[in-house]
Amino acid sequence: MAFTKTFDAYVPSNGPDFFALSKLKPDYVPFTTLQAVVIDPAAKADSFAYAKRLTPPAVFAHVLRCFYFALALMYTGFPSGTPGVAQIGFEELSLRLYHTSLLHDVGWSNSTEALNHPAHAMTFELHGGIMAYEHLHAAAPNLDAFQVGDIVESIVLHTSQWSSGNSSANQFLLSVSTFFDAGGYNGTGVAGLDFHRLWNPKTVAEIEQAYPRVDMHNQVISILDKEFAQKPNCLLSHYPGGLDAIAKDVRVGPIVPVSSRIDRAVKDDHLHSSG
Repeated sequence: MAFTKTFDAYVPSNGPDFFALSKLKPDYVPFTTLQAVVIDPAAKADSFAYAKRLTPPAVFAHVLRCFYFALALMYTGFPSGTPGVAQIGFEELSLRLYHTSLLHDVGWSNSTEALNHPAHAMTFELHGGIMAYEHLHAAAPNLDAFQVGDIVESIVLHTSQWSSGNSSANQFLLSVSTFFDAGGYNGTGVAGLDFHRLWNPKTVAEIEQAYPRVDMHNQVISILDKEFAQKPNCLLSHYPGGLDAIAKDVRVGPIVPVSSRIDRAVKDDHLHSSG
């Protein structure tokens, strides 16, 4: 099995319509397969360094997990070849997705650079989107207006949901992956989506082993406490149940508990895990 060469460039924003188009199955995808995806080295280095410098450590691990969760969906049946829908190539979507994933939480930075930025009083999605826009124009001038537009819009809209209409493939992949990484299989996500139908637990476990969750819950809730206090009209204030609901939704531990990972239970060197 290999990655599809092209994908629908736009997909339905709501879960039931999305599932009607997709062929997604929660098949196991080795992390090594996802890790082998080649992103333009210069572009990858620039956004990686920028995000790592600005994003709190546990959140930086989150943005990396989001990228690989999204890649896994591209491997296991993300909509492709739908009649009448424009197609986007694998390399192009992967490139946009990398920038989008790595940069989507720079608005959560507590660095002097971010706090002194003219957009710092905006909701973090807009703040981060504007910083990403400026970064890409400086560090990746080869990206055109359509590429930058999709990346930045996807960052700005990644916490928003709609019951109708379309999202770019890039924006949908980022949004569903961020909600999944935050809340896990039973968390609140895109309306009408069942995360159990999207990701294989073994794939999830391998991604979490590569980029552990560590203190993500406390870092995220601390950031959001400040966001809600300083910006009562922030985009996440529209989340059903508000900050209290988000605090309950964000996982404290890994999505796949370490104790349930079969490889850790194998003691006999002559035995191996199945699947």
